[in-house]
Amino acid sequence: MKRTIKGNILNHDGAGNESLLEQDKLFLSLAEQLSQTFLQITRAAEIGKDAATIESWYKIKDISEAAMFLTDAYAMQQRLERSLLQAQIEPVTISSLLYDTSQKLQPLAKRYDVELQLDGLSKLAPVMSDRYILQTALVSLGQVFILAESQNEDSRPLRLMGHRGRYGTVAGFYGEQMDLTASSYRYALKNYRQAKQPLSKIVNGPATGVIIADKLLHSLESKLHVARYHKLLGLAVTLPTCNQLQLV
Repeated sequence: MKRTIKGNILNHDGAGNESLLEQDKLFLSLAEQLSQTFLQITRAAEIGKDAATIESWYKIKDISEAAMFLTDAYAMQQRLERSLLQAQIEPVTISSLLYDTSQKLQPLAKRYDVELQLDGLSKLAPVMSDRYILQTALVSLGQVFILAESQNEDSRPLRLMGHRGRYGTVAGFYGEQMDLTASSYRYALKNYRQAKQPLSKIVNGPATGVIIADKLLHSLESKLHVARYHKLLGLAVTLPTCNQLQLV
C-alpha cells in the first residue's frame, strides 16, 4: 500500500521569507558548482577539438550528464518543497536500488579514476520509501564523494553500502579518508547559507549535492547523518524496514 507525503507549502510570513532566502542561497551554491562543471566541459571540448580523441568527448558526456542530474535533483527538491510533487511511500527493494545507484555513478567514477565498490547487499529487508526520490538523493550524494575522492593524492575506494542498523536499514557512502563527525556535519548544514563552501572541512570541492540530498530525504521524513560501519566513516540515511515483505 502506498502512502503519500505532502511537501511543505511556503507561506507569506517571516518563516516563508526565511525559507525563500534559504532557497536563494542553495540556488547560488548550485549555480557556482555548475559554473565549474561547465568550465570543465569547455576545456574538455577544446582538448577534443585539437586532439580529436574519442576519450575527450566521452569525458564531456559524463561531466554533462552529472551536471544535468544535479540540476534535475534541485528541481525535484523545489517541486517537493512547494507541494507540486508528492512522495509515494511504498515497499522498495533496497539492494536493487543500491545496485541501480552504483550503475548510474560508475561512468562518473571511472572518469575521475575513483574505484566505486558496492558492498553489503545480502539479506537486506525491503524498506518503506519513494524509490525515485531516494535514488535521486543517493546519486546526488555519490557525485559529491566521487569528486572529493578524486582530489585526494592517494585515492582510496569509495563504498556504497547497505547494512542493518538499530533503527532500520542504513544506506550511504563510506570511505577510508572521510574526516567526519556528527557535530561538524550539523554545523555545516546549519551554516551553509553563510559559507560559500560550508562542507569544505568534510569533503574536498563543491558539495551542493549533499545539501540537495539531505533536503530530498527530508521529504521522506528522514535525513542524512554521519555513520560508522566497522572502520569506515560516511554519510548515510536510515530507512524503516517493511516487515510485511522478505527480500527474494
